[in-house]
Amino acid sequence: MVAGVKDEVVVVEASGREVPISSPDKVFFAERGDTKLALVRYYQSVEEPLLAAMGGRPVLLQRFPNGAGGPSFFQKRVPESHPDWLQTTIVSTPNGTTSRALVAADLAHVLWAVNLACLGFHVWPSQASDPEHADELRIDLDPTPGVTFPMVQEAAHEVRSLLDEAPPCRRPPAIAASTCTCAYVRSGPPTRSAPPRWRWRASSSGGART
Repeated sequence: MVAGVKDEVVVVEASGREVPISSPDKVFFAERGDTKLALVRYYQSVEEPLLAAMGGRPVLLQRFPNGAGGPSFFQKRVPESHPDWLQTTIVSTPNGTTSRALVAADLAHVLWAVNLACLGFHVWPSQASDPEHADELRIDLDPTPGVTFPMVQEAAHEVRSLLDEAPPCRRPPAIAASTCTCAYVRSGPPTRSAPPRWRWRASSSGGART
């Protein structure tokens, strides 16, 4: 829902908050002509499944200042200038580096990042509330030289077949990136009688390595 427009800023209502979207007509996807505001509205339309996949998790932001066709950069740390309501958490990488990362607490947090031209959310496999326990197993099918993307897709289907033979677990759909496919396997939350299913350490991008 759009609450108002002022000086090329659209104020969007999300999760009970007002999120300003600057330069709403900026084109993010040149081939289709889709703008920043179009992406905001899309995320509003898929709020429930979006948050089911990434809600409550730390995220590493991949920002595309000139849209999807331009160069991008990764941002681990939330800028010092940010709304008071923004939820963050401290995450660490194998080399001991820590950073204050954004938590995808609700749709308002996602749209705040979209306003920074974030088109890629690299989501941690653990909840911000329980960083020591990964509840997702991620299988990256990254092609090596000579391996085509259709071959990677075929491998993804084989992974799915193997997972179908495994004990029941929740499996969100595989996600296709520009050069690889990632299969996500989610378990239930760990309990005293059912400890975490996977031991893990974080990669530099926030992913899990078993």
